[in-house]
Amino acid sequence: MTFSHDLTSPVDGAEPSPVLDAIRAASNRPVSRAAALSVPAVLRGRNLLCSIATLPLVTRDRARVELRTPLLEQIDPNVPNVVTLSQTVEDLVFEGISWWQVTKRLANGFPQEAIHLDVGTVSLQPPADAWRKLRTLPSGQKLPAGVVWVNGEPVDGRDVIRFDSPNPGILTAAARAIRRAILLEQAAATYANDPRPLDYFRPADNADPANDDEVKQILDDWRKARRARSTAYVPASLQYETVDVPSPADLQLAQLQRQATVEIANALGLDAEDLQVSTTTRTYQNAVDRRRDRINDVLAPYMRAITDRLSMNDVTARGQAVGFNLDEYMRANPTERWTTYQTGLTNGVVSVQEVREMEGLPAVPVEPARRPRPASQPEQEPEESRMSRARTRDHNPGPSVATFDIATFSDDSAGTERIAFEIPEADANFRVDAEKRTVSGLLVPWNKVARSGWSKYRFNKDSLSWSDVSRVKLNRDHNRSEAIGYATKLESTDKGLEGTFKIARGADGDAVLMKAEDKVLDGFSIEAEFAEDGSSWARDPDDDMVRLVSDARLAGVAITGFPAFDDARVSGVKASRKDNTMAGKPDAPQGTKDTPAAGPDAETAAAFTAAVEAFTSQTGAFTDAIKQLVELQQNGGGEGPDHVDPTKRKAQFQVNEEPLYRFDGIGGKFDFSSDIIAMSKKDHDAERRVIDWIKECFEPGARFVSTGDVSSLNPARQRPDLYVDELQYPTPLWDSINKGAIGDNTPFVLPKFASSSNLVNNHTEGVEPTTGNFATTSQTITPSAVSGKVEVTRETWDQGGNPQLSVILWRQIVRKYYEALEEAAAALLESLAPTTITLTAGAVDSALASEVKQALAALQFVRGGFRFRDFKLEQGLYTALADAKDGNGRPLFPILGAQNADGTASPLFAALAIAGLAGVPSWALPFTDGTASNSYLYDREDVHGWASAPQRLDFEYRVAFVDIGVWGYKALACTRVDGVRRISYDTTSGV
Repeated sequence: MTFSHDLTSPVDGAEPSPVLDAIRAASNRPVSRAAALSVPAVLRGRNLLCSIATLPLVTRDRARVELRTPLLEQIDPNVPNVVTLSQTVEDLVFEGISWWQVTKRLANGFPQEAIHLDVGTVSLQPPADAWRKLRTLPSGQKLPAGVVWVNGEPVDGRDVIRFDSPNPGILTAAARAIRRAILLEQAAATYANDPRPLDYFRPADNADPANDDEVKQILDDWRKARRARSTAYVPASLQYETVDVPSPADLQLAQLQRQATVEIANALGLDAEDLQVSTTTRTYQNAVDRRRDRINDVLAPYMRAITDRLSMNDVTARGQAVGFNLDEYMRANPTERWTTYQTGLTNGVVSVQEVREMEGLPAVPVEPARRPRPASQPEQEPEESRMSRARTRDHNPGPSVATFDIATFSDDSAGTERIAFEIPEADANFRVDAEKRTVSGLLVPWNKVARSGWSKYRFNKDSLSWSDVSRVKLNRDHNRSEAIGYATKLESTDKGLEGTFKIARGADGDAVLMKAEDKVLDGFSIEAEFAEDGSSWARDPDDDMVRLVSDARLAGVAITGFPAFDDARVSGVKASRKDNTMAGKPDAPQGTKDTPAAGPDAETAAAFTAAVEAFTSQTGAFTDAIKQLVELQQNGGGEGPDHVDPTKRKAQFQVNEEPLYRFDGIGGKFDFSSDIIAMSKKDHDAERRVIDWIKECFEPGARFVSTGDVSSLNPARQRPDLYVDELQYPTPLWDSINKGAIGDNTPFVLPKFASSSNLVNNHTEGVEPTTGNFATTSQTITPSAVSGKVEVTRETWDQGGNPQLSVILWRQIVRKYYEALEEAAAALLESLAPTTITLTAGAVDSALASEVKQALAALQFVRGGFRFRDFKLEQGLYTALADAKDGNGRPLFPILGAQNADGTASPLFAALAIAGLAGVPSWALPFTDGTASNSYLYDREDVHGWASAPQRLDFEYRVAFVDIGVWGYKALACTRVDGVRRISYDTTSGV
């Protein structure tokens, strides 16, 4: 004979219990996703909500111009976007949280590709051996960084995108409704798959039973006879019986299933009619209005959960925002659309090109020109006004594909409206002599490396573009505030980009021409614009420190004496002056001494250049970081992504050190054994590294070093994963009487039976019965508040601690909160005045067990019968019964091999089965050795408890302290005192 307590699931192979099924249906434990999706209403609701995934995600800047974002164009390169977004929305609906992992980034650090992670594979709590996988300093000190664990492996929090739903997950919040729907479906399937017979035959008394063939023949004859006539005749050897079984209609299964579907619709936030349950008599509704209502009332929380997270600065650059494009979803009928377009065209709000784009039509080459003003108008616009209007129209290009990191010039692209000046031909006497006042040469050679600041660039052939040749201005030494010329010719050759510039007249232009002729200003330096999304360039496959440019815009050119490319030299100077003293001259050899310039000698300059190149070649990552830092300070903000830690709410800092050699299995910058082998093969660099490291580590001054000498370098290891917390008490009393939650301290009243008399008596013929009496009463239950507070100094609060102080402090407060509820339940039982069963003081073994059994058996004869199912024992009585033995020394309540015993004990003495009743120990019931202590036997339907969940309150209104408070409400009551029995027992005889 075995005993088990608190059985939560049926034993395999056992018959399902209706009681257990009802308990599970009322339980709020989360259901599995597979079980939830097996309910058709949940599946349809999920599909409706996941229709968000069919809406395209777009990125817009502050001017509401759509931008190209590689991440949104294809999130996972192996999975369609609609699948990835559907999985994300499904996680938000079911679990309330979803995860992406960034697998690839753009050159500017923003995510380019990501994969969706299964919620079950992600955890914020590290596994037991997590400390072995985390990066550590040489002393073993862990690095402070947000870590998310995916399949038991640590992933940097920077590479994880966490989505949180504003709504609770339905697997928990709607668990009861889903379980009821499953049970109702199972009940309907039972009636469909195994219908009960409506009638049957059985042999009459003293009749011989028929064999199988005879039974089959009897039933066939009965069916044929019923088809022929309704009146039947039953032979004397058979007895006809009917079965009175309720039908599905009698059980109202259809109505119950309909109600379950309505509850699921409410949990999902959907209209019940969306799940094919008619609740109104509406026969018509505008489709656009219905879609708008669904967006605003149902889909908006999940859409904002996705777009708000993707708009954060670790995914999207500042000034940009991600949103769903609802144009197709909210598209009206053609008549309404074209009426709206006509109004927009008339008012000048939209153009024909924009209308065609909204309708998905191909672009037209040129928009129809506007009708000119009538000639009769005498007034003319001032020239400045017309030029301003022209600039405004030129700066109104079509939809932009990419934005640039500096101010861009207007582009004369298709669709831009141009305004011509109506000037008489005689006044427009412009002369351009391409052979006078020009400088020309190679602007940038293709496929050669040059440096700009801390970065290196190499331009592919034809990688530069411009809108109009004359708009490419020439300045001096990159002074963009004042141009000195403009381009008259730009030509891409096999060697590079050649250019010719016309120099403006004036003192500045003359000075530039003279210095160009004297070989002082004899080089060009280009000014290029790159796309913000990093698509203009990529890492050079031959040298990862070089940025290989594939698509950039030529914003301007500077004439300088120190070009970025040594080949970018002025090849010719042509000038036109009054004295015509300047003439074109070819480049002189590099060694000519026409005009000596002050500066360092060649040897010094070569040494400095070699030193800079050696430094930058060894510090590729460092130089990129310095470049980003300089841009950050100059622009007042960063173009790279921010760090958003999905595990915490505070910014985290990471320390990455890379020693020359490491011997802890992780590995340093170089491998010591590999360098030793390379030394033997005459690798001088490896030899230098090894010798320098040996000298540094084993020099005479450091020969005798003890741990005391370097104690400051080896701090004590902090092991927050081994934090020793206070143990948790079980709460059997509170768990048995807990009836749910309350929100405030409003009293509530329960009606109760009070008394009755003379309701039924023996009747005397001709005599009217005596009037009986029946009375009721009520019981008012008043909740009370539970509170607590801890003061933490501001210094301690700011330090945080490891593990986090606020986390372990709140965990301790919650522990004490539920222990207080357990003690309150014990105090309620102690305050009652129920019938007391007093056991013999000092009784042990079989005598004690016999008294307990007699007391339990006597309860079969009280009103209501033996309805007591909760038996909570104090320490004295429980230990005495657990150790009880018979006259032969055998345990009366054995754990194993129970034979001829009064009951059993569960493993580790977690409970005692006394005559089939589970006796559970309770630490909260008072016990004092040598005095009588009380155990309790009660019906949980007569003892009640309600309590709210502990509410955390953080107050930072004071300067020196931060208060962490807890607040809640509890209510306990006994509605029927005769539903409780007190069992008093004294461990000593008292003699």
